[in-house]
Amino acid sequence: MSPQHRRISRLYLDRDLAAARIALTEREAHYLGTVLRLERGARVLVFNGRGQERYASIRSLARRGAELEMLEASAPVPEPELRLTLLQALPKAEAMDLVVQKATELGVRAIVPVATDFSVVRLSGTRAERRIEHWSRIAQSACEQSGRHRPTEIRPVVSLEACLDALPGSAAKLWLDTRSEAPFAPAAAPSAEVFLLVGPEGGFSAADAGLVEAHGFKALRLGPRTLRTETASIAACALLQHLWGDLR
Repeated sequence: MSPQHRRISRLYLDRDLAAARIALTEREAHYLGTVLRLERGARVLVFNGRGQERYASIRSLARRGAELEMLEASAPVPEPELRLTLLQALPKAEAMDLVVQKATELGVRAIVPVATDFSVVRLSGTRAERRIEHWSRIAQSACEQSGRHRPTEIRPVVSLEACLDALPGSAAKLWLDTRSEAPFAPAAAPSAEVFLLVGPEGGFSAADAGLVEAHGFKALRLGPRTLRTETASIAACALLQHLWGDLR
């Protein structure tokens, strides 16, 4: 691909973008120079997830830092009208990485990692905090790649019961259940805010399933095949954005 037809690189910066020049950290400079292979004078599109999005030129680029010269403003891509939160029962590390990446690309507002009876992975304390930071970086990278303005929020790991108890009563609550006879094809959006619950590799225990049903979740089936948890999450998010969001 020739340089004039190359898509402009995007850089997420979690800070105000009003200054004429912005200094970058060593990590941000490494991303521009090593990952994106950009050089001094290259243009980038900088955004902060808070409504600010501006073009910038790389004024200096070194190993320990860089500086951007901020240019004209750009209009961010609007977020989907559907406020979709994915309640993801903790799967194996690689599967969760994939879910975070693809859910961000698909416009999911937030992901809640949920500890269930049959979850393969157990996270708590500093280990849980490190995984949240890791997943947040994946969401940021997916946001930069996909053209989205706001990275998916990765919330703290929580137990299934605590997660369900905290949900608003007015929102639509859906869960994937292979035993359900209800097809994944509702005719109209039940609410502007939707919570989608997807189980772990081993499914939900009887106790967990009872909790889900008691909290008013509608069980839906994704078809005749049994899907991996990461496949089910990605497919369901895509379908919801197609039915009620902006994936058309």
